[in-house]
Amino acid sequence: MSALLAFERAATHLSFRRAAQDLAISPSAVSHQIRGLEERFGVRLFARTGRAVRLTPDGERYLHAASAGLSLLDEAGRALHRRGRGGPRELRVSALPFFTSTVLIPSLAAFTSRHPDLTVHIEATHQYADFDNAGVDVAIRYGRERSAGLRLEPLVDVRSQPVCAPIIARAGLRKPADLARQVLIHVDQQPRAWPAWLKEMGVAHLKPRGDLWFDSMPAALEAAEQGLGVALAMYPLIKGRQSFGTRLVMPFDGRAERSSTLYFVCRPEQAKDRRISAFRRWLIAAVARASGH
Repeated sequence: MSALLAFERAATHLSFRRAAQDLAISPSAVSHQIRGLEERFGVRLFARTGRAVRLTPDGERYLHAASAGLSLLDEAGRALHRRGRGGPRELRVSALPFFTSTVLIPSLAAFTSRHPDLTVHIEATHQYADFDNAGVDVAIRYGRERSAGLRLEPLVDVRSQPVCAPIIARAGLRKPADLARQVLIHVDQQPRAWPAWLKEMGVAHLKPRGDLWFDSMPAALEAAEQGLGVALAMYPLIKGRQSFGTRLVMPFDGRAERSSTLYFVCRPEQAKDRRISAFRRWLIAAVARASGH
């Protein structure tokens, strides 16, 4: 089993060093375990070129089978653990910061009141959810990148829409070209959001009065509420923000035509898990409320 784990980690990362970090052993120990497998099977699993490694065709086939087997063992262990403790007790959710603040938090009391025995852990992050090592049960994410082996269900299509404080909207902000007199508020993890929106609106070369950067969308929206500039928000989910319509408004209808899809993501073998099924049903209703549907 230790050799199998060493192979699976090294094959996933294509790095003995990163596999060693995951398993808290030395790179030489990883190499020794994999060499033992190769000698046992009489085939090469990795092709080594200098410091780089890649899977051989035999290695790729073995990785597919090994990953499936380890996943089944992991889920069997989770099921035994839950039964041994009298049922499921925790749910770990990874979601984008904006989605967390606009959809999850305002409606979470309703979910926890229905499931008082379930402890919910929410990680608000732009990082991809690590289902293998971080114990994530559910993720809410854009797009299908890094989705191999996961079950994705579309939640909502969102489009970029400028938002600002009413005082800025009243100061002559009526069309995209008027943004040249404003400060644009950016989010570090989405550096191409404003350039892409401006290009779609036909003002790709627009130069704003200034730029302001934040490390998360909630912080960017709070800055917009304070009159520091104009931010891009996810429409229609922005309608679920408590301050929308009062401290935060749409100065004009500038929704991008190009949309992005937010997905509900989980392991396929856990899709019918009672915790995840209950959370999914509640989340669909929460998204509908936030979107004004």
